[in-house]
Parts: sequence; C-alpha cells; structure tokens
Amino acid sequence: MDGLREYVIRVVAAALISGVVIRLTEGIGSGEIIRMLCGLFMTLILLQPIIGRRELQWEFMLPQIRRQAEENVLEGVAAAEKIRQEFIMRQAETYISNRAAEMDTEIQAEIMLGEDNLPESVVLTGAVSPLNKSRLTQIIASELGIPRERQEWIG
Repeated sequence: MDGLREYVIRVVAAALISGVVIRLTEGIGSGEIIRMLCGLFMTLILLQPIIGRRELQWEFMLPQIRRQAEENVLEGVAAAEKIRQEFIMRQAETYISNRAAEMDTEIQAEIMLGEDNLPESVVLTGAVSPLNKSRLTQIIASELGIPRERQEWIG
C-alpha cells in the first residue's frame, strides 16, 4: 500500500510542478516547448512503475544475457580464427600455383596448417617434370617453410 501512496504523491507533485512551470512561462515564446517537456515529464512519472518492473526483469535476466554474450564472443573468435586459417591456406596455395604457372606447370596445392597457423604440410597434385618438381620443392621449403618430408606429390 505504501508503494501506491508514493506513486500517487509523485504524480500529484509532478502535476503541480508542471502546472507552475507552464503558468510561469505562459508569456514566453517557447511556451509550446515547455508544455511538451512538462508532458514528457508527466508521462515519465506515470510510466515509472512499468519501467521499474522492466528493470527488475533485466536484473533477473542479466546472468543469462552475460552467459549468452560470452558464448557469442567465443563463437565470433572461433569464426574469425577459421577465416584467418582459410585465408592463410588459400594464400599459400595460390602462391604455389602461381610459382608453378611461372614454370608452365599446372598443379593444385592443398595446405595444412599447424597449431601455430603456419603452413605445416602440403599435398600437390598435377603432372610435373622432375626438374620443375625439384625446383618447386625447393621453393616451398625455402619460402613457405614446409620441409621436403612434408610435401606429398600426387601425379
């Protein structure tokens, strides 16, 4: 019952304050703005119990919202890491294919990354002459850091 009494007192006080402010600013050119602001003030006071209940609901939902936000962050980090890995693999694969094309050789490269997201091994597919195979093996080892042992040639 005390809550209802406080609410009625607030509404009456807001109405009195708004009435006095409107009366004092009647002759001023910005009276319409003052009336609008007083109306907003009254609306806020009238809706305060509803707004107050929503705030209580938010307090109960806060742990769930925080947990969901943490999950979203983890998913976002994982997605960004996957995109980064895909980018590194595609760049390395394109580099190898371009270097082979410079030798008039067509190959496809499939890069596997290590835990540090650096190229760890590669599977190369295509018909390559022994000379170009030797040259590409050396380029991949020296420029991408993939040793000969982790280069698998198919075809």
